Amino acid sequence: MPELPELEALKENLQRLIVGKRIADLRIIKPYIQKTILPDDLVGQKVTGIERRGKYIEIALERHRIVVHLMLSGRFKMQSKKKPPLKSSAAFVEFDNGSALHLVEEAKLKRMSMWILPKDKGADDIKELGPEPLSEEFNVDRLAELLRGSRERLKNFLLNQRNVAGIGNAYADEICWQAGLSPFKQANKLSADEVVKLHEAIRKTLIEAFKETRRLTGKGIEINESRPFMAVHRRRGEPCPRCGTRVQWVSTTARDTFYCPRCQTEGKVLKDGRTSRFLKGN
Repeated sequence: MPELPELEALKENLQRLIVGKRIADLRIIKPYIQKTILPDDLVGQKVTGIERRGKYIEIALERHRIVVHLMLSGRFKMQSKKKPPLKSSAAFVEFDNGSALHLVEEAKLKRMSMWILPKDKGADDIKELGPEPLSEEFNVDRLAELLRGSRERLKNFLLNQRNVAGIGNAYADEICWQAGLSPFKQANKLSADEVVKLHEAIRKTLIEAFKETRRLTGKGIEINESRPFMAVHRRRGEPCPRCGTRVQWVSTTARDTFYCPRCQTEGKVLKDGRTSRFLKGN
C-alpha cells in the first residue's frame, strides 16, 4: 500500500502534470469506486492544486475537490484520451490538453475509493484523522499526549490514522526499528526519552523515505514501491544494518511485522504473533 512517502512523491508529480488543466470529462467505469454523486458542473473546472492528507490524495478544483484513497492496489496512470480505457480502469478524468488520468485497480478485491466534495471539504470530512507526522503541530509534546491516551501496542498506535495520519505497515516497522523500540510495547508505557526517540525516528524515517522514493519514481505517477532502502521491513533473515543480528518476522491475524531482536526486543524472538505470551505481556 502506498504510504506517506510514496503519496508525497505522487502529489508532486501530479501537480506538475495536471494543475492548470481543465476537466473535459469524468467517467465512472466500475461503480464500486464512486462514493458520492457526480456534480453536474464538474466539466470545465480547472485543477487548482494537489494535496495529500494522510493516505488520501485530493485534487482541488475551482468549485469541488476530488478525493481518492488508493488502498492496497489502486494507482493513477496517465495516457492520451484517444486511447481506450485500460481493463483495470475504474474511472478516468479527461483534460482539455488531450490527456486522461485513469484510476486503476488490478486486484480482485476492489477497495479504491473516490469522493467528489465541495471545495471546502476534504479527507477530514470522510474520516477522523490525526496530525500529519511531518507538520509543526506534531512535536514531541503532541506525540507524548497522544501516546499517554493510548493502550495500543506501539505499532498499532502508529497505524491508527486517528493518532497519526499517513503511516502504514511498512513504515511503522521502520520507525520502530529506527527508534530501537519494540513494536509490541504498550504506547502509554514509553518513557520520556523513548518518546523523543520515537519522534525523531518518525521524522527521519519518513523524510529519508520520501527522498529515496522521489529519486526512484522520477517524474512519473506510477509509484515505485520496491523500497530497497528499507532496514527491516520484508528483510526477514537478513542482517540488521545496525547490529548484524538476523531480522525476525512474525505474522499476526492482521499483518506481518519485521524487527531486530537485539535492537528492539532485548534479544527476545517472537515465534507466533497470534499466541505468543510476549506479544500479550511486553
